[in-house]
Amino acid sequence: MTNPDELKTTLQRVNTLGAATEQLFSRLYTGLRRRNAAQKQLERGPDPENASVLQLQIAQQGEEIERLNAALDAIGEGIVMQNLDGRIVHMNKAAKDLIGGRKAFWNSELGGLFNAYKDIVSADSELMPLGEPTRVQVNDKVLGAQVAALANSSGQRIGTLIILRDALAEQLKDQFVTAISHELRTPMAVIKGMSDVVMAQPADKPPNRRFLETLSRNVDILDRMIVELLDISEMSASAFAIRRAPVDLAPLLAGVTRGMEPEVKKAGLDMAIWARDTQHLTVQGDEQRLRWALGHLLQNAVRYTEAGGHIILTACLSDAEHVTIQVIDTGVGIGERDLPNIFDRFYRGEPRTASGKLLDPRGLGQGLFVAKTVTEAHGGWLNVHSQPGQGSVFTMTLPVDVGVG
Repeated sequence: MTNPDELKTTLQRVNTLGAATEQLFSRLYTGLRRRNAAQKQLERGPDPENASVLQLQIAQQGEEIERLNAALDAIGEGIVMQNLDGRIVHMNKAAKDLIGGRKAFWNSELGGLFNAYKDIVSADSELMPLGEPTRVQVNDKVLGAQVAALANSSGQRIGTLIILRDALAEQLKDQFVTAISHELRTPMAVIKGMSDVVMAQPADKPPNRRFLETLSRNVDILDRMIVELLDISEMSASAFAIRRAPVDLAPLLAGVTRGMEPEVKKAGLDMAIWARDTQHLTVQGDEQRLRWALGHLLQNAVRYTEAGGHIILTACLSDAEHVTIQVIDTGVGIGERDLPNIFDRFYRGEPRTASGKLLDPRGLGQGLFVAKTVTEAHGGWLNVHSQPGQGSVFTMTLPVDVGVG
């Protein structure tokens, strides 16, 4: 959810910036108004003497406006400024990045926020909040928005300001911090407990091998988590690279499913592999990363399928140049609201059973992000078809190894 205090704090920072720059917004609106007036007067055809004065005024106001716009572009939050008629007079860089441009603004709920407060003609400060922060959806993003009235030194309203924040990104970061804390806590608790036991043993007594094996196993878990997080950081920074070697998918799929058998059995599910054209299921790629990606797809199916359900892993040639791998489950499915975001890093939706129970399995919310990124790094693509209560089908398509005949 959008945090009202955070948006109000943002509003205070923007207000402070305005005060520090001698009423930034008033100066910007005044500059725009004076420049427009001078341009209109020039268009009406004044005498040559006045023309040169007007051109100088237009140039001076233009330089002032550029400086003020640059100050707004330095703000991390999205800023959209409208005049008294609702027309956009400035949209800073952060707003453009969040929204996509003016057309997207008017095609979304943002375009209607101005109308709710257009009758307010005065304000008790240069920036006066109008209403409470709200959540709006623009394209596939959920944004937090706060509307404020802009006023001059006399308290007369001169325009409207909308402050935007990526509400979903903030929520996902919070969820990730919580998730990583839970994931780290278990192996760390085991390591601490086993270490205390080993340290408490007499110095002349050999260490218990079972304790050492437990320590080693949980250290490996932590090491794997760190490696995965580093890989994910590279993915987000577009610095992710894979090695290229022939990979026979048939044994890889068999190995991934064998590794998932304990989780599948514990969840009360059954799992099967259906593979065709096995002699041609070879790709050029990174076996470890492909195993990682497929493991996440299977793990996702296990986590969101109730006991008694089924998971099927299929593989075949979709055409002469591509291999298609599908992970099919009879799980709870994915809702329309979550579907556009499931491949985003840290995203965790709100899957519910047929009875309405919310499922909240452990995890970092990065599995599908990893699977998609690894697939695309191999020159392929990953998509999903799903409906609530009808299960999901994840389809991974990879180019075949052209060297295999």
